[in-house]
Amino acid sequence: MKFLYYSIFLFLISSSVVAQEINLDAALSEVKREVEKNNYDKALLLLEPLQTKFPENEDIKIYKGRIYSWKKEYVSAIKILSPMADRTSPNPDALLAIINVYFWSEQFETCIAYCDKYLAVDPNSSDVVLIKIKSLEKLNRDKEALELVEKLPITDNSTQAITGLRTLIGQKAKNAIAASYLNISTSDPGQSPLHYGYIEYSHKFSKSALVGRANIGYANNETQMMFEADYYQTFKKRDYLYVNAGFSTGETIFPVAKVGAEYYFKPGKRFDYALGARFMHFETDDVTLLTGQIAYKTGSYTLAYRPYYDTSNELLSHVLSIQHTNDEKESLIRLELQYGNVPYLYLYNNATEPLKAYRVGLQYQHRFGNSFFVRPVFLYEYEEYLPNEYRNRFNVQVIVTKRF
Repeated sequence: MKFLYYSIFLFLISSSVVAQEINLDAALSEVKREVEKNNYDKALLLLEPLQTKFPENEDIKIYKGRIYSWKKEYVSAIKILSPMADRTSPNPDALLAIINVYFWSEQFETCIAYCDKYLAVDPNSSDVVLIKIKSLEKLNRDKEALELVEKLPITDNSTQAITGLRTLIGQKAKNAIAASYLNISTSDPGQSPLHYGYIEYSHKFSKSALVGRANIGYANNETQMMFEADYYQTFKKRDYLYVNAGFSTGETIFPVAKVGAEYYFKPGKRFDYALGARFMHFETDDVTLLTGQIAYKTGSYTLAYRPYYDTSNELLSHVLSIQHTNDEKESLIRLELQYGNVPYLYLYNNATEPLKAYRVGLQYQHRFGNSFFVRPVFLYEYEEYLPNEYRNRFNVQVIVTKRF
């Protein structure tokens, strides 16, 4: 109905408009104002008398093609732009317009061909190079994309768009290896430090991931190991299932055996939830932990709450965290406030006394280059190690990861 209204209106005035001298710049300004309002049909109708008056004016034709592309009527846009882009001496603006049309319509091979045609005339066009790099990435031709990135000038190589593209390509890596060292010390009173470490390897499949991990612990003049496997299975709407299982070579430093599962789901845009359980078999006791999470995300910040309920000892513990992430740099900083018997990574105390512990933790992740990560973690505890007797406990850890 709106299009019919515009047609009748322009039919009534078109004869007088064409008959008189048309101010091209003023008329195009009116067209652009309608485009800015997203009134694409009216803008196209306003272009008709201009095209009739100036049939050879390619700026009018190109702008008409652009309007069709903004309307997502890509076939019509290509039909208008192709004659000017495919001839022996192509119009550069028509080439730019048709490059965008093929990129937006996800015809990436053709888009790359037109990018090459444009770059043969203007090899320093950073905008066209960026579109070509993005098209190569969409086609999973990541090596070619990165080689093209390296050829960019320094001023273009470090832009937000390029940084984000490097991250996107890096995240496609299927494999990663990681190593960690954790030192646990106490004071007032103190005891001999505890030492833990692990080495792990992970591999991503199309909709799942598998992690193998070898842990080693040294405490009370004993050395023991634990071997673990993690499995992740993704589902639609970014839901996923996490499963963990492991066994140890001893009975004191680690659980003799452990198994756990947790399901993460995100029904809304800002909130996500998780529900899960962990079972640990120790030499003299079994521990079952029920857990879950509710998280709220706003911009680059995530606020989350996670409880733990120890069914054997009837202990309820809490973790409140706030995390800031930079997706392009793949960096994060996380602050945690904890209360109760909260498991620190793969460690858990199977003490039966309902002892209190107050903790504050801070961790940071930094990426070096495209695929090397370092994450230091610090956790301070004010720990009740005997009824009404407290001491300081310091957990210091560093995790190094390389993906490939």
